[in-house]
Amino acid sequence: MCTSLVLETLDGKHLLSRTMDFAFILEANPTISPRNYVWQSSTDGVEYMNEYAFVGAGRELDKYIFADGLNEKGLSCASLYLPGEAVYAPEAIDGKINLAPQEFLLWMLGTCATIEDVAAKLADINLVDQPVALLGITTPLHWIFTDKSGRCAVIEPTETTLRIKENPVGVMTNTPRLEWHIENLRNYTGLQAKQLAPVKFGDYVAKPFSQGTGTSKLPGGFTPPERFVRAAYLKENVVPAKNEEEAITNVWYILNSVRIPNGAVIKDNGDPDFTQYVASMCSESKTYYFTSYENNQINSVTLTDEVLENTKEPTTYIVDTVQNINQLI
Repeated sequence: MCTSLVLETLDGKHLLSRTMDFAFILEANPTISPRNYVWQSSTDGVEYMNEYAFVGAGRELDKYIFADGLNEKGLSCASLYLPGEAVYAPEAIDGKINLAPQEFLLWMLGTCATIEDVAAKLADINLVDQPVALLGITTPLHWIFTDKSGRCAVIEPTETTLRIKENPVGVMTNTPRLEWHIENLRNYTGLQAKQLAPVKFGDYVAKPFSQGTGTSKLPGGFTPPERFVRAAYLKENVVPAKNEEEAITNVWYILNSVRIPNGAVIKDNGDPDFTQYVASMCSESKTYYFTSYENNQINSVTLTDEVLENTKEPTTYIVDTVQNINQLI
């Protein structure tokens, strides 16, 4: 379970943001994958060298695995779960770029500068049913991404031939697939930021209680459809951010509405599924923002020219998991 969205600021900045909701403790921290990073596909053993550096939520396993990231060209991407819908090839195919699902983002951000690049190379990709050793399962993923153009696109591997889907809403959650969520918004056309008008019943005029009556039908649960509607409504109605700093504030308010407290959602096996971190990526400033579950402090890593030039090995920045409280007195 995860929620993601794309926002544009009034001064032309583009941000992709997400919650990471998962039961297994990922131990992900902001990590820079440098230029010329060499890694090997677990599907067929072929070795790849990434052209571009990027920063995202990563962890070192047999190679560095990333759940999201932003590269030096401004392409950003987030992986989200698509259980029951994802379809992968049973084995590697000669002549194709064979990747495990968890390697696709690593390849994409290291190889592509724009969404057009992704689209041009997508026909060469074969996603193989290859489990993550740490989890013991093949992760059912789909991907949302944006770049400096502000275009928002999605790849959902619901058939073995991959294709780009345009995302006019700029929001994504989990199963069902994107088209279902967009169609479902037709059930919520009555949502509005303004108050509902009084209604007359006989001689009695029923006036709305307090404020917020236009949002009375806004769904409040943590299912993917409810989170999608909630994020789409708030994204549409939040006061537009003038700049990147205001956008980060908007993002955190919107995503706070879908963050899952530990214990609020329990899987069938008894494990809690909760929001382990929140992240946001700005294509223009090349800055990655990150907040852990334990500490509401927003942390950032920026791919400056100096950082890009001097980072030769994957570098992880461990965030403080003790709540940061500003004691005034």
